[in-house]
Amino acid sequence: MQHHKPKVGHNAIEWKQARPEDAAIWVSISRRSADQISFESEEAQLARYKEEHPGKAAQRYLLWRDEAPIGRLRFFVQGSTAILDGLVLLPEAGGGVAVQVVAEATVRAAALGSRHLQATYPATYIASFAAAGFQELRRRTGMTASTDIGQPHLPPPASLRVREMQADDGDQVGTLLQRAYTGGPDHILLDLADWRAEVRAIQEGQYGPFIPEACLIVEHSLDHYHLAGAILVHLERGFPRIRHMAVAPAFRHVGLGQTLAIKTMRRLHELGYPTALLYVTLGTPAVNLYHRLGFVEAGPTYIEAERMLTRETGK
Repeated sequence: MQHHKPKVGHNAIEWKQARPEDAAIWVSISRRSADQISFESEEAQLARYKEEHPGKAAQRYLLWRDEAPIGRLRFFVQGSTAILDGLVLLPEAGGGVAVQVVAEATVRAAALGSRHLQATYPATYIASFAAAGFQELRRRTGMTASTDIGQPHLPPPASLRVREMQADDGDQVGTLLQRAYTGGPDHILLDLADWRAEVRAIQEGQYGPFIPEACLIVEHSLDHYHLAGAILVHLERGFPRIRHMAVAPAFRHVGLGQTLAIKTMRRLHELGYPTALLYVTLGTPAVNLYHRLGFVEAGPTYIEAERMLTRETGK
């Protein structure tokens, strides 16, 4: 009796790890999709793909249907959490692809023993993730602005001093981030150690080259340990990105956020960077501040969501 190999469904999506020689495909998907901020040249994107650290390169997957690439994503595990990020689908992929991606990511995460699956995705795919039990954590959007900013700022109160961040300020800045974000949608890390590790990762260039000259902190003359504010900047895709700007609860509503942003933008302009980038959580007061400083939305809204995994998941 002849046995026939089961055929894969015509619309089935296959994940294939992206190889070094797949640079042109990866970049083409990014540039053809409407879900990306497009301000980087094709040549720069190709170079960045080829130069990416092997650890991050191993996270890249291309999505194929039959013999055609229709999307890409990143998938990896940190501790007990599986992470799906960078999901980009071509317009011709069709609505059912996001559903298949969610299902496959869930099965892979469960097989790896993960307790949580976190995902970041364009709001276009919100229905597919919500139907799979993902709980929304926050919504963020990319914003850009010229660093040639002429807006004046009021000097901070005399007891506060703004200075350039030093290498040994990292733990204090981590403490500030935890205090500033607690209770809000940006409180995404579990404990103080995680926030301090986040600052070290920025300083070490894990997210892109660190720009220490543009990173500032605000300290009080009577308390040098508990900082009043800080702003952290690194390069992303060749553009300076404001990764964190935080003000301690006790020092809000005196213009510190605006002072930090303006000083950093001017410093970036002096360093030769004409444009700055940031991602802001929608619904927070920071949105109005950045609008006043000339930032405009430059891409789609992204959803960050999470779902718990059980032993039955993926069966």
